[in-house]
Amino acid sequence: MSNKESLHFSTAPDENDAEVREILKSIPESAEKQSSMHKIDTAESIESIESILQEAAGIYKEKEREKKIVESIPEESRSHKKYTVIKQTLLEQQKSEPESIESESVIQPQQAQQFHKNTHDPGKKVNTGGNKNSKKRKKKRKRKSFGSLFPEQGDSFGEALRKMVFLASSTVFIVCLFLIGQYFWDNYQARQINDPIRHQYEKLAEEETKPVVNENYEMLDAAKSLLELNSDVIGYIQIPNKTGVEDPYPVSYPVVQRRNALDGNAYYLDKNINGEPARSGAIFMDYRNFFDYMIPNEDENGNQLETYKRVAENSQNLIIYGHNMHDFSMFGNLKSYINTEGYYEDHAIVELNSNFLQYQYKIFGMIVVDVDDQTDTKFEYWNTINFKDKKEFYDYVNEVKRRTIRLTDVDVTYGDQILTLSTCNSTFNEGRLVVFARLLRDGEDLYEGCTSTENPNVKWSNSYYKWHKNTYDPNAEFVPYGE
Repeated sequence: MSNKESLHFSTAPDENDAEVREILKSIPESAEKQSSMHKIDTAESIESIESILQEAAGIYKEKEREKKIVESIPEESRSHKKYTVIKQTLLEQQKSEPESIESESVIQPQQAQQFHKNTHDPGKKVNTGGNKNSKKRKKKRKRKSFGSLFPEQGDSFGEALRKMVFLASSTVFIVCLFLIGQYFWDNYQARQINDPIRHQYEKLAEEETKPVVNENYEMLDAAKSLLELNSDVIGYIQIPNKTGVEDPYPVSYPVVQRRNALDGNAYYLDKNINGEPARSGAIFMDYRNFFDYMIPNEDENGNQLETYKRVAENSQNLIIYGHNMHDFSMFGNLKSYINTEGYYEDHAIVELNSNFLQYQYKIFGMIVVDVDDQTDTKFEYWNTINFKDKKEFYDYVNEVKRRTIRLTDVDVTYGDQILTLSTCNSTFNEGRLVVFARLLRDGEDLYEGCTSTENPNVKWSNSYYKWHKNTYDPNAEFVPYGE
């Protein structure tokens, strides 16, 4: 068998084609020239012949493509002015996708009819079947692009490390985004619960007073509505705006108290007024406090009456806790006392109602303290519920005055009941922002002394001076309360 006969084609060339015949005719001559000039052996001649015949096969296949395309187009459409352009477009598509020549790229009869229809409708484009392959290529590119985000076999160490760092950063970002979204969603849900309660309480409590006869007290109607929600309710707290304009997130919430030494100061940290889990928790009073603690009166037969009697005197220092939320809900607005100029003057009064009586307090100090402080600057404000004597009282309120961020003109004297509002603060790992107020005296003007100036000599916890210069001067002029 000759070298030429030993070659195999999947599709035989058409020997009647002039161009193919010319190439086949040159085969012996080309082989002979290469043999004489380069003295190649038989194997090299075969390779040369294979190359030439492959070229001939390529020309044949290209002509076959064109022939099939032409045959698939209706004869009456071949004279259309777009015929040449469409035929050339199909040929180019098939060249770029040789693997689909026999199946997808060759125009089908239905597509040919569509072409015929479109060539007689100049406003429409011809659908040649290339869209399907184009979509496949796009999907393939998307898969490849997505896959390139992950480390792959063959990646260099640097490239693999870069991808892993990117994936880790993306994961952290998505988790943080989720947590932030969840935080504000929880706050939104809390407002949906608290706002209706606030509106109802304020409406019922407006101008509401109950007479006290022989130390017998009647429960406020507004309190009754809250006790239906939660039997732990002991009052309601508000900080009104002096201007009469309602703040976006006013301090206006029910106050609960769980009189339990085991979890009394922890239970409502993550539960709302309904006792349901909530990130914002509830506003709650220290379990050790007594605040208008009363029990129902009974008649001679032991039947409960609608009046109540006091069974314990109110604590001298009422301590109320609440979360410092970033959206200024709960006790989040307390940070405005130290961050916003003029805020104190418009929010100097705290209204605290028990279930039986209404009270007003004047704010006189606002401090930031480190509860973990065990040095000579520690101040355990939360551990003083009652004062043993006059000295202990003035030691306490004067320590507040030394530490207050802003000095006020509100005076404090022995015998004044103190109200302490405590929330979190990020100045320290276990920082607390604490606002102090004292009970309004009988006949006293509501806003008398409610002006403030910046304290030039603040006493901070020692941990504060790890990052800030110690500017506190213990010998500086100081005017204490009680003088």
